[in-house]
Amino acid sequence: MCPHARTATTMVSALNAVTAISPRDAWASGQTVRPSLPVLAHWNGKSWTTLGSPVLQTPGVLTAVSGFPGSIWAVGAHRHATGAHRWTHLIVRVTGSTVRTVPAPLPRAGWLFGVAATSAANAWAVGYIAAGPPLILHWNGTEWKRAALPRHAAGAVVGVAATSATNAWAIDTHNRGNSQIWHWDGKRWSRAATPAIAGQTYALGGVAAISAKNAWAVGQTSITGSTVILHWGGARWRRAPSPSPPAPGGDFLNAVSASSADNAWAVGSITTGEILAEHWDGNSWRVVPIPGCDSLSGVSVLPSGHAWAVGSPPTMRWNGTAWHRVPLT
Repeated sequence: MCPHARTATTMVSALNAVTAISPRDAWASGQTVRPSLPVLAHWNGKSWTTLGSPVLQTPGVLTAVSGFPGSIWAVGAHRHATGAHRWTHLIVRVTGSTVRTVPAPLPRAGWLFGVAATSAANAWAVGYIAAGPPLILHWNGTEWKRAALPRHAAGAVVGVAATSATNAWAIDTHNRGNSQIWHWDGKRWSRAATPAIAGQTYALGGVAAISAKNAWAVGQTSITGSTVILHWGGARWRRAPSPSPPAPGGDFLNAVSASSADNAWAVGSITTGEILAEHWDGNSWRVVPIPGCDSLSGVSVLPSGHAWAVGSPPTMRWNGTAWHRVPLT
């Protein structure tokens, strides 16, 4: 069993998300330790380095990152200039050596928890509006605009994944039952039917899509604390058998990433403090042991099979055989 308290070894408190674009190009987002400042870190094929920019010097957090060759989006929240306890939507774009904030539509109070980009003219950012409804924003190549949501949308949208302009998935934290899954078909967002789990509800923490006929969503059941992995095979969402190591408070999967029909990773933590990582080989999910007492909150896998995972510790790399910790400078 791991101790409950850990001492930070760097100024980075945690990294919340990661996106791998190529073997020599990956990005991670998070925050520093007191004061909490947004963090963007870049992998250039040899080392991870954090970016220095005036844009990242205002108290805030970057919760998600997504990119395509030549540019990335990172989203989260930052302190409102006139209210120490008010958080507003934060959207950051990096193109080449330029780091800049991009305005979000009004009202801007609230948080953004997820982002997905398929091209320079198509990206989604999700979260919620403070004291208001869940939120999905769309980037059309020129500006961010609010997307219309179904009437029964509730809670906060915590994750989004997209493969094209006509295929995207989003998950929420519905406060009266199971997390909902929504689908974008190029015209509108609509709710997708999801499987029930007898005797309990479940919360989803991450979603990933490979194609219009292949997607994953992961999380935890409400009562037993067992892992939940749902799979979209093109017709319906079904629950996939997933291992759940015995633990007093259960296990939670925070994120999922897939590169093909036979290669996916889901990561999270066990309540005893250990890291939880599970791999899909096309037939079944299995636990891949990672020594240490920490939690993983983001994962991204490349077509080569190599992958990055982030959290606390900041960065870990899968080389095809084992996970290894990589320093963040």
